Amino acid sequence: MVIRLKHIFLVVAGAFCLASCDDNKPVGAGAIVLGDSSTIITESDPQQLKDLVTDLQPVIPPAENKDEDPNAADNKPDSSHKPLPAQATITPAPASAKPQPEPAAKLTSNGPGLKAEFKDVTIIIPGLAVKQAGNPNLEKANGAVYTLNNGNINGATMRIIGTVTKVSQRYQSVVVLKTDNGTFPLDALSLTTKWENVSGTNNTYRVVGLDSKSMKAYDADARDIKSAVQRMTQRRRISRKRAQELYNSINNVRSTNQKPLSVELRSVMWKIDGKDASGRLFSKQIRIDIPM
Repeated sequence: MVIRLKHIFLVVAGAFCLASCDDNKPVGAGAIVLGDSSTIITESDPQQLKDLVTDLQPVIPPAENKDEDPNAADNKPDSSHKPLPAQATITPAPASAKPQPEPAAKLTSNGPGLKAEFKDVTIIIPGLAVKQAGNPNLEKANGAVYTLNNGNINGATMRIIGTVTKVSQRYQSVVVLKTDNGTFPLDALSLTTKWENVSGTNNTYRVVGLDSKSMKAYDADARDIKSAVQRMTQRRRISRKRAQELYNSINNVRSTNQKPLSVELRSVMWKIDGKDASGRLFSKQIRIDIPM
């Protein structure tokens, strides 16, 4: 009897243990049933709910402007090119400092010569046949440019109508190579002088110092001369045979005043300073170019 009761007790204890183990089974071990409250996590501890992944903060470009011209991007400057420094900015010189190329007096070879009628002053050089360049009306101009067709500039007389305080002159000379095959100005051997005062009386000025013996020339030696001839032949694309003939013609030349070289006038400029009727200062310039 005792043994039977012992067996019954063991069976009941075993059943109780099995029931206890079944209740301790971890939640979620098995299929998740929709709506089953036992599968819902209701954690309230903020430390346990903290996100362990570092937040990413990307740089998001601004939204595209729909009103912007779609071709505007092509017109934007290239950021890889740096802007020029301030000192590299080119500022045009004042009109009074350099003759303007467009205005010029109305002149013909049959007229009295060069006559430039500015607003404040008139400049006349008789005996020169020149060709007009640009606008013949010099009323609002500060300079005029001409090309010489005929006449001798050196020894000519300049007459000025107006109140003049000073007349200055400068010129450009060039070394020229003259051969049986033609005349070749050597641009590398050109020289532009500084402004020099021109003396005169009663607004009449004599033009002097522009003959080949008086003009200043580029100080060149034999090496400079050969280099200038070489550059000239390359620029003009002269044939090798003809270029060699030009080189041979200057083999014994040591200075610019030796034949077949000569110094000639390429351009002459005058600057006329004075006062207008109101006493205000003005400065006008004229230039004559000699074709070669």
